[in-house]
Amino acid sequence: MNNITTLLQSILFGDFGLLTLTPRYLFLVLFPIMVFLGISGQILPKIPFLQKTSPLINQFFYSFIGLGCTTVALASLDYIKNPPMRTRMIWLLILVVPCSSQLAIIATFAAMVTLRVFLLYLFFCFGFMAVIYFLISKVYPLNQGLVKISSDASSFNLFRIVKEAFLSVADTALPFCGGSIIISIAAYYGILDFIAEAFGPFMEHFLHLPKEAASLFVLNILKRDFGSASLLSFASKGTFDAIQLIVMMMMMTFSVPCFNSSILLVKQQKLPKACLIWLGSLIISVLIGKIVSMILVV
Repeated sequence: MNNITTLLQSILFGDFGLLTLTPRYLFLVLFPIMVFLGISGQILPKIPFLQKTSPLINQFFYSFIGLGCTTVALASLDYIKNPPMRTRMIWLLILVVPCSSQLAIIATFAAMVTLRVFLLYLFFCFGFMAVIYFLISKVYPLNQGLVKISSDASSFNLFRIVKEAFLSVADTALPFCGGSIIISIAAYYGILDFIAEAFGPFMEHFLHLPKEAASLFVLNILKRDFGSASLLSFASKGTFDAIQLIVMMMMMTFSVPCFNSSILLVKQQKLPKACLIWLGSLIISVLIGKIVSMILVV
């Protein structure tokens, strides 16, 4: 009976609880942001500069949103009706544009290492970003505007914007709640620890990282700020040397979308394609870590 009570407390009030994280994220983060994006979606297309500018500038607008939060940027992609352009932006937001939590991880890393190590990390980071952007542009060329052009000044309707934002949050609520429950149960029964333990040898032999890197990587997948805090904790104990820190940072920077972003990814792309994108980003992250490890480990 006590076990069931503890499990329910974890599901309802834990780090991913239905009464803690879920309503806070849906109604205090996602809903006001969707309202803001709805207002922007009706105002921005009427600006003459955006009507005449190249698609690259419009792409920059969505990337700028991604610097704050990948989840929010993915939500804003609802306004892109062209599937290839939406897929292009999804890949860019996941792999190229670092969110605020990733920037926090980078800042944490910068405070822990020497300037030479940090500059080496930046060299690899920008190099891989350039390569990934080039490859994405080859598969999904930037040949259309990302902001729908409209000259109808009478179309602005705040009530409709709020209604659409609420409906969007409502559509997201069910899969988000389901994901929260699954993560809470997995954490309670030690499944996440089991996954980290299982991938420990892979981290050691394939990437030349300590086995603790597996749990750090799992935490980073779930929530970026968990990854940042854990990185600081491990590094302060001397778990990683300088080269291992760079490899770990590269994998965390080019990591898969976090839990919140994954929920919206499934909503937008449907399960099969969302799984392919998620697995693709995971493979890219591991390959980048391997390449950097091979270059640095002599």
